[in-house]
Amino acid sequence: MKKIFNFTGKGDQDPSLDPDYADFLRTQCKNSTDRITTVEMDPGSSLSFDNHYFKILKDRKGLFVSDAALLTNDDARKFALKLLNPKKFFDEFAKSMEKMGAIGVLTGNQGQIRKHCSLVN
Repeated sequence: MKKIFNFTGKGDQDPSLDPDYADFLRTQCKNSTDRITTVEMDPGSSLSFDNHYFKILKDRKGLFVSDAALLTNDDARKFALKLLNPKKFFDEFAKSMEKMGAIGVLTGNQGQIRKHCSLVN
């Protein structure tokens, strides 16, 4: 909510956010304390598996601060803009799934399930 109502503490919106999209979000989220409203993270393509997210990211319509952060780092920006190409997106997705499959999963008594993600039990 801070992103659209009080980003810097002066009643402003995140300057990295498209102004029209911010206006739309304010029609959905009535005030800065609204914690129930649901909006699409990938408007226009939320029910499809595709690279549309990178188009809205380029158009400054990322819902989260972390979305906008992808465009502030030169390397991340270059990579995100490459993923506007559907073939590149699906190729990179396939590579990432292969890497995820190579992660050793801990089972039985190995490792621990943390009660709080940021703290070791």
